[in-house]
Amino acid sequence: MAERREGAFFAGEMPSMPGWQTVSGAEPALVRLARFVAKDPLDADPDTLAILRSGVIDTLGCIHAGVQTDVARLAREGVRAMAATGPATVIGTVMTTARPQAAFLNAVAGHALDFDDWEIPGNAHPTAVLLPALLAVAGPQTNGAELARAYLAGFEVIARLGEAMNFQHYDAGWHSTATLGAPAAAAACARLMGLSVAETTHAMSFAISSASGYTCQFGSHAKPIQAGFAARAGVEAACLAQAGLTGQPHVLDHARGSAALMGGLNSDRMNAALDKLGTSYALTEHGLVLKPWPSCGYTHRLMTCAVRMNKRFSPDRIKQVDLHLPDFHAAVLPFGQPSNRAEALFSAPFVVAMGVLRGGLTLSDLEAGVWDDPEVAGLIAKTKMHAFAPIRPDLNYSENDPDRIVVSLTDGTVIRDTCAYPLGAPQAPMSNAQIWEKFHANTGPHSDAWAAKLRNWPEHPGIAALLTHQGDP
Repeated sequence: MAERREGAFFAGEMPSMPGWQTVSGAEPALVRLARFVAKDPLDADPDTLAILRSGVIDTLGCIHAGVQTDVARLAREGVRAMAATGPATVIGTVMTTARPQAAFLNAVAGHALDFDDWEIPGNAHPTAVLLPALLAVAGPQTNGAELARAYLAGFEVIARLGEAMNFQHYDAGWHSTATLGAPAAAAACARLMGLSVAETTHAMSFAISSASGYTCQFGSHAKPIQAGFAARAGVEAACLAQAGLTGQPHVLDHARGSAALMGGLNSDRMNAALDKLGTSYALTEHGLVLKPWPSCGYTHRLMTCAVRMNKRFSPDRIKQVDLHLPDFHAAVLPFGQPSNRAEALFSAPFVVAMGVLRGGLTLSDLEAGVWDDPEVAGLIAKTKMHAFAPIRPDLNYSENDPDRIVVSLTDGTVIRDTCAYPLGAPQAPMSNAQIWEKFHANTGPHSDAWAAKLRNWPEHPGIAALLTHQGDP
């Protein structure tokens, strides 16, 4: 047998992971696994190699035996359908690719800066998942009204599941943009593709089996990647269901189904949420939270306060800044002094420093790495986070549990501000002018003609071509 090597060969190579710790404080399990994978000689002795050889031979035989089964044949038809109308457009580029990959890439881009909308009950970013999935399956004859109806269907799924499963689901560490977004994207695609009730059921069933994502990935590339996984899963699931493949319809609310395993199944809440179907639209009821600043939405109440404090006092007079916010908000904002853009999006001290010092946060600020600016870093160092147990833990935002900023100045003056609903929330919406200002800032100076057409996109006859437009020449 090959000699095992567990000495210095494996030591001292754990990557730095600022902001996140394992429960025990020990070395992360994946680091231990990765070290083995990357460093072990992996030289099998003859007996072990014989077992491996037999396993490969046996599985190859199983593949050949199963290739003509119904599930394998239908799966091939589903995969063909995924590219049947392709290639699909990767927005903002000249690249085209197969439908699932286009959905994935557009969703990753849409969520990359945490600048996209989110909704309250699901605690998820719906449009960054739903729109890329829908554009991937939309045909040249798809009109705006059809896409709008499909979006409404997907939003209904993500919001009602949020009502049924949150905040236990999110608090357990699940990234609901991924976990609830996948079946929502499948439902939206199924509607646009004209699938039957049974096919739509199977599509959502498949997507639930594909759905995964973790909040402990926040502050890394994995967060937008997880949104991409959800959009891709929705497209794939709808195509597989259209091909005739079937899943269990009870995978959501079975005793061992996704709701039970991902935070706990509350049958009364599930029924109450589903009883709303067909009585009102979730989008009408809950609205969307739009973001005026490119950072996690849980920083925006503090940012609203911080912007109001801009220019009220000289920064060199600040002795300490104390930030008070609900514990389940603070839990996904672990980064004090960020070291890169991904961490900056989830750093309340950084975002607040930008509000107090600069009156806001822009994409150019992030591109410039302003967290390393001495003035910004200096204020971050004076900032402390204080998490509190909310009075209404069942509500994302509540007037009973506002965020608070307390700024203590060197002369003993104390300045306070509170915010229950940030700019961009349905209770404090951005104006149309602010929405279009953000759009033009994001799309560049040559998008006026495109913007004019987009103002009435639900009435447009060729919606896929319109929404994947690259901007004015």
